Amino acid sequence: MLQEFINIGFIQTVVEGQIAWPPLPPFQMTKASEEKVWAELKKGFIDLMHGYEKPQLIVIPELSVPHGYETELRRLAGSSGAVVIAGLDFVYIGDKVCNRATVVIPRNWPSLKPSKSTSFFYFGKTFYSKEEEDMIGKANLISQPDIYIMNAGTYGIIGVAICSDFFDIERFVVYKGRIHHLVIISHNKDTESYYFLAEAIARLVYCNVIICNTGEFGDSIAFSPYAKPFRRMIYRHKGQGLFSTQVVCLPVDTLDKEQVTGTKNVEFKGRPPGYDKKGF
Repeated sequence: MLQEFINIGFIQTVVEGQIAWPPLPPFQMTKASEEKVWAELKKGFIDLMHGYEKPQLIVIPELSVPHGYETELRRLAGSSGAVVIAGLDFVYIGDKVCNRATVVIPRNWPSLKPSKSTSFFYFGKTFYSKEEEDMIGKANLISQPDIYIMNAGTYGIIGVAICSDFFDIERFVVYKGRIHHLVIISHNKDTESYYFLAEAIARLVYCNVIICNTGEFGDSIAFSPYAKPFRRMIYRHKGQGLFSTQVVCLPVDTLDKEQVTGTKNVEFKGRPPGYDKKGF
């Protein structure tokens, strides 16, 4: 039996790209930027843990967690009781560079009781932005083409992507019919394109779309394929240079029923052409 809703917590950190990463290697966050963003992350967890609505899932933008802070991030995830999807600073593997994220799962999840231990794994970026290629060099970037689907039990099935992978059409072919939620973490200045793409993917993949963008450019979004237009945009935080936290509530069970049966109801848009609900 699926839950009626899932609570998603946003921590929109502000990492200013031109200040955080020097123009020459090694391409890793400066000490001042590390300290600033970590202070924001700690404040974000405190805000979410002491709010009225506790999130089952917390999302943090691309390139937000500095090197050396992953253990602390896992401790915060365990204390919060929420699964955390967070973008990490550029990682060197030999002389090559990759852009990846971590997913941290507290041992007691989904009870939201604090956990003393967590498990975690990583997923990476397949397609890099022009800015990353110009800064680091296309030949020096490691593409990580694996596509992940996460089973969150009664809170639904989750797909993930990092920034420019949001434009990967093949990813959506895989996800169509298989997921309830698509989570994108990003450091993206083309916010309007992501806004329009969020609605398109919500309709084509037929799922909730969550975009957690850097506060440098803003425009974090939560979108659901409701029938009534005013209900679809559940959350949109516009404005640049803004740190923020927020908890939003997204449908799970009612959306799943519409995905399975295809019986048009008054709550959601109809399923897209060729949609077929697939097992996990």
